[in-house]
Amino acid sequence: MLELSIFAAAREAPTRDCLLADGHAWSFADVASRVGASVEALLDRGVKSGDEVALTPRADVDSAVWLYALFELGCPALLIHPRLTGRERAVVLEGAAPIEIISGEAPGGQGPAPNINPIPEDRTLAIVYTSGSRGASRGARLSRRAFVASEAAHAANLGWLPEDRWLLAMPPAHVGGLSILTRCLIARRCVVLDPGPFDPAKTIRTMEREAVTLLSVVPTMLHRLLESEHPRWRPSPALRAVLVGGAAFPEALRSRASSRGIPALSSYGCTEACSQISTQTPEQAGLPGSGSPLPGIEVRIVDDEIQVRGPTLMQGYLGTRRADEPWTEDGWFRTGDFGGFASDGQLVVQGRLDDIIVTGGENVAPQEVEAWLESVPGVAAACVFGVPDSEWGQRVVGAIVAETPDYDPDTLRARMKSELAPHKRPKDLAVLDAFPLHRSGKIDRRKVRALIDTKLRPI
Repeated sequence: MLELSIFAAAREAPTRDCLLADGHAWSFADVASRVGASVEALLDRGVKSGDEVALTPRADVDSAVWLYALFELGCPALLIHPRLTGRERAVVLEGAAPIEIISGEAPGGQGPAPNINPIPEDRTLAIVYTSGSRGASRGARLSRRAFVASEAAHAANLGWLPEDRWLLAMPPAHVGGLSILTRCLIARRCVVLDPGPFDPAKTIRTMEREAVTLLSVVPTMLHRLLESEHPRWRPSPALRAVLVGGAAFPEALRSRASSRGIPALSSYGCTEACSQISTQTPEQAGLPGSGSPLPGIEVRIVDDEIQVRGPTLMQGYLGTRRADEPWTEDGWFRTGDFGGFASDGQLVVQGRLDDIIVTGGENVAPQEVEAWLESVPGVAAACVFGVPDSEWGQRVVGAIVAETPDYDPDTLRARMKSELAPHKRPKDLAVLDAFPLHRSGKIDRRKVRALIDTKLRPI
């Protein structure tokens, strides 16, 4: 089994391409030299093996080098999404308290492989934040063993070809983006870097120029590729799989992709399971479903809920007790998604058991946005929903009860831009006199949603 180590990769395949960006290729030996210098820089700062270190990674060479350096040191990488506002970053860092916060370019010099004791497989490799039905984002601790098992499951399902190049077009702060780096490192394959913001035309040019064979996208990204300035774009024969996950994959979008010759494979997973749980094979492309559970991963359905067990599961959430996490008594992880199995064995995911909003592949917890709205002077109460959207899958909308009858919701716009990440901001808002309540006194969300249809206005 190959190691999750850039230094091991450099010994085994020194001249093979490791990273490719803007037409320039870095071999595994090139990258390992920069990682050695970065490890020295971290040690000079007083960072020790096992220390948690925060990083805001992007799809660029410097981020990859810093991540590889943390992997070699055995330092759990606490990943901060680049789209978070200053307020949101402060909340994450206060709750995590990392020993160091990495920023800026990685050292450009060369350094030898450090003399570090072997890293235990159960050491946390990364802390990746996810939004769920239980409120604000929580950091899922994912071990080195989980990433190795995830790569093995992917390899058993789709396999590797010698010429494989995987395009990274999403932030490595997401487990889907991070897993591209870890899988390709373990398999000694090349990652093609496509720094954001996502530009469909630029991504298409990169794919064609670099003969990309593998691509991971959320449905919104695929939609934009199909709607790009290349309306008749068809992928080159080199592209053998486009993994589509992170949100519901609409049938209409599947059909459009298929008609354009795009080998789109539906994939289902979650942060807590280190990315993929099930993924279609090429033979299943275009069919309903999300593929069968990957080898080594068990899935069962209990009361319509999808539950998972296997070596890719997280160790737990940062700062919580296992009793407060969604595990069953017999050790299965409760995903909070509902679904079942089709007659051909594919897992069919039908939605959330809770109110989570998935917009453009980003998870938004309504409770977090509601709490923010209610912190704004003049807003007495808030209720937030996701409504269907042809481009984003879902669009965040909300309703508020104002403290005065002449409240202008447009006053929220400037404050939202500085305090809420773009994907969390309500696109439309309604002002109501009061919210209908259940007998228990809780807001009747179903009735609120029915009331706002004619009252929503863009914000």
